[in-house]
Amino acid sequence: MKTKVLLSCGALAVVAGAAVFAVMGNGIVQADVPPAPEIGTKAPDFTLKDYDGKDHSLSAHAGSIVVLVFTSQECPYSRAGDKALSKFAESYKDKGVVVLSIDSHAGATAEAVKEFATKGNETGKALPYPILIDTKNVYADKMGAKKTPEVYIVDKSGSLVYHGALDNGKKLDEAGYESYVAIAVDELLAGKPVSKPKSAAYGCGIKRAS
Repeated sequence: MKTKVLLSCGALAVVAGAAVFAVMGNGIVQADVPPAPEIGTKAPDFTLKDYDGKDHSLSAHAGSIVVLVFTSQECPYSRAGDKALSKFAESYKDKGVVVLSIDSHAGATAEAVKEFATKGNETGKALPYPILIDTKNVYADKMGAKKTPEVYIVDKSGSLVYHGALDNGKKLDEAGYESYVAIAVDELLAGKPVSKPKSAAYGCGIKRAS
């Protein structure tokens, strides 16, 4: 069953089987978001360009653990997660873990994304992973992604093993901070199944193309 979703930054409402409209920016957006792939099924492939026009695909990283994160520079929750995601990417790159950020927000341009990724983000330096531009939210729809940040982890066989939040919502340097992504990836690297394959993603709604 498909779900109608109210997509707004900082708030999200879900109503099954009924049309829902959201005012966001200067427009009204209606979206019919398919459900996310089930845990244990193959993650759908994609070919998306980054802000420099380079093509990226999920299949190009077959045999690696891939962390896909839907993000948006317009979302404060997503921006706040930049430090944690950057630290994770830097810590795990030598372990063969690939991090790919995907911007599906309507109106995202290569120029704006590049400015953000290279110097305008919360880390104060270039992000250690590419940001791919999902024009007209085609891949976000395939993955059932609704929020930023929203994480999907794909194992070495190409199967989806985690879907949900980046962490427990605390700041990186705050007592009690817990990275759900790091926990899941550590389990995969140890040859274990992910003990918590799902969590509730938090953040802003993805503004979909009208």
